Amino acid sequence: MEIKNIKISIFYIIRCFKNYLKLIINCNINNCCLPNIFIKNVVSIDPNKINFVNSIPMKFYKSTQLILNFDWDNNNNIISEYRHPAYVSCTELFVEGKDIKKCEEYFYLKKQIDKNKEWKNCKNENDIIQYLEKKIKLFEGIKKIGVKKNFLSNIEFMIDRNNNLVKINSGNHRFMISRILKLKKIPIEIKVIHLNNFDKGLDQKIKIKDINNLIKIIANKYA
Repeated sequence: MEIKNIKISIFYIIRCFKNYLKLIINCNINNCCLPNIFIKNVVSIDPNKINFVNSIPMKFYKSTQLILNFDWDNNNNIISEYRHPAYVSCTELFVEGKDIKKCEEYFYLKKQIDKNKEWKNCKNENDIIQYLEKKIKLFEGIKKIGVKKNFLSNIEFMIDRNNNLVKINSGNHRFMISRILKLKKIPIEIKVIHLNNFDKGLDQKIKIKDINNLIKIIANKYA
């Protein structure tokens, strides 16, 4: 496992420099990809200031384009009205004190396993219980030491066309737990930014400092 992690880290670092060189050689917006060692997209924010959540059809494996002209933000959900199984179950487990077998995510995972045979690496009821027990341990860990920066898997966010910082995809449990615990600062990773924030076309040039300046402004807004 340690050798595997070392290989993953090496390939990550290579991609960081490769994406940086690609942008330096041709600073077209289309060449602005993550990971990039000089784009400061991991920032600290107050999770309680986030108003919107979304699930976008994009997976952040290997290299992905940072600046896109997307319409996903048309489907932003107000976080207080969003009934994601992970969000609901965090409230049930850590606020209401419900038993694992009575929380929404338990039933959700059972349904997905019945349909797909496997979900979240769970294949049966025992797997589901172990999965949710790990979330309880996660809660206790965050309660003691907070949310820590993760080299390859931070809580994911996007900046939409209206300068909103929107929770997306990975990190639902960590994010909701941080809100339940009323933490004032957690590390998050901005994975995609709407093109409108730069008043440019996808075929135009951009500087790394312009990207970092925008990210800094947004991070300060949610600090």
